[in-house]
Amino acid sequence: MKVAISPLAALPFVLLVVTACQSTPPPVADGSQASAPPAPSSAPGPAAPRSPVFSETARNIANNCFTCHGPDGKSPAAIPGLSRLSAEQIAARLRSFKNGTASSTIMGRHAKAYSNAEIDAVAAYIAGVNKQAKP
Repeated sequence: MKVAISPLAALPFVLLVVTACQSTPPPVADGSQASAPPAPSSAPGPAAPRSPVFSETARNIANNCFTCHGPDGKSPAAIPGLSRLSAEQIAARLRSFKNGTASSTIMGRHAKAYSNAEIDAVAAYIAGVNKQAKP
């Protein structure tokens, strides 16, 4: 069923929308202008909470690590291995790359992309892989 609305009947709604969208507030009852809302602060607010890091995400990040650091962190070449490091050592090293206190060619760029929760999760994942691989 179609309902036809005459343009004259729609006029109050259109005026309401136009009035609500004005850039200056309407005058208050005493004739003065209402004060404008405060301008948004340019200072950054608190960081939005990040969602938890799932084991699948940690595994995917770790697989990126294993590309250079060798399967399960056992590096066959000059790139440092991860297989003998604890989760705390891995996380501390990643944070030092992230905040620039450790020099690197590529690790700083990788670490800056990860949140602290992701760093903790991937460090725990790699350390867990290391524990499983040891006899």
